[in-house]
Amino acid sequence: MGDTQWEALDGKPYTVGAKGRRYQEIAEAIQRSMGSLDNIVDQIDNKSLAMDATRELASSVKEDIEKARVRYADTGEALATYGDALETAKYEQADPAARELAGLRGELEAAETAERNAASAVDDLPDDASDADKQSAETTATNATSEASALRGEISRYEQQWTDGHEAKNAAAAVAKDKIHEVVYGSKVNGLKDGFWDKVKEIGTFLYKALKIICDIAGILAIFLSWVPILGQVLVALAALGAILQIIEGIVKIATEGFSWAALGGIGLGVLGLFGGKAIGAVAKYAKARSVVQTSAQLSTRASKLKFGNSLLKSSRKTFALTKGQRVSEALKSPFLRTATDKKIAGLLKSREWTNALKTKFPMPYKDGGMRLAFGNDDVVDMAKFFSQTGLRIDGATSAAMNTAYLGSITHNFINLGRNTYNLGTDIQSGNGWGIAGDASTIGTQPAGGDYNKIIGKGIKLVG
Repeated sequence: MGDTQWEALDGKPYTVGAKGRRYQEIAEAIQRSMGSLDNIVDQIDNKSLAMDATRELASSVKEDIEKARVRYADTGEALATYGDALETAKYEQADPAARELAGLRGELEAAETAERNAASAVDDLPDDASDADKQSAETTATNATSEASALRGEISRYEQQWTDGHEAKNAAAAVAKDKIHEVVYGSKVNGLKDGFWDKVKEIGTFLYKALKIICDIAGILAIFLSWVPILGQVLVALAALGAILQIIEGIVKIATEGFSWAALGGIGLGVLGLFGGKAIGAVAKYAKARSVVQTSAQLSTRASKLKFGNSLLKSSRKTFALTKGQRVSEALKSPFLRTATDKKIAGLLKSREWTNALKTKFPMPYKDGGMRLAFGNDDVVDMAKFFSQTGLRIDGATSAAMNTAYLGSITHNFINLGRNTYNLGTDIQSGNGWGIAGDASTIGTQPAGGDYNKIIGKGIKLVG
């Protein structure tokens, strides 16, 4: 995340300051607990061995707690100081300047146009123009030039004000980062270093973030490549795993941090990504089954078998006979259930039709590519190919289900593309999409054309 030149600064002063105050409050609570330990150590009138052991333990514990108190206190002070500096830089310097610049640039553009027009008017005066006309044109040109020059001066002043605020923000962030680094890695570390399980946790967190990024990328690729044999199945499975992780993160975030619309939205999008395709596929299968059943009812048994085949007739009658509850149950089953194409392949193998099964499993690379790319759902593609036939009965309910499947699959594709793209961006930026995975807390952002100034969450991990 970096500041955009001449626009409002990134960062939330209140949030940073609140975190700083929270750390300071914890440090004060630790200080009060140390007072209780002091009372135990100072009770020299009690001479029992038990009290001697208690005093010795209290003294040892007090030293360890003091180390932690220093971390909380110094980190809290660093964050609170940065929060104050960010508030001044943002709300008193850079942001007001950015608002002024937005208006002044429009005014300057109009003034420069007027300046050019006035200069052209002077140049275009005829040789026999009267002195009054010449004087008027030159006065207009002079005034236009003065106005444009004044606006340029105003813009330059506000650009300097924005730059001062921007530089003050990054300087304060650098100071805060150095102060926290000192208590975590520098001279004030006081032996509080990460142990074995802390390292394991860091590795686990890294692997989890890497997995989320892989699932996000797979979710994007699956939209365009789900039809590719083997690769498509792998991408769909990883995309489903990413949706599951997003749902879990949202639930944990609400459970630990309280309700938020962002977390709820993340859960909703995860559920849609996980089950939306199955629900749309169920609608597509229903539309196809309804048409098969109603069309076959108008034909003789022999004609029905010749047109659709025994296997399709049986499966369609079974699908058409499902109750609403059964349809919902089918849609909510594991997102890794076989698609209509997978089931067709299984049937062909069972019937020992090896060649047809191989052709179905490994179609020509671009066979039905347009439909697969548009719908991203095998069941909808299968339905679309079915309805390309002639002589089918299509009543109002069938037509509604068919159109719902078409529109739903396309919309589902776009939503999934947006969801996975957003999650990928946030995961790469901070390792923390909708939920809980990340521990990075960036409070200084990249200046325009400069280096990153970050305070990393690991640097605020106070007791290792």
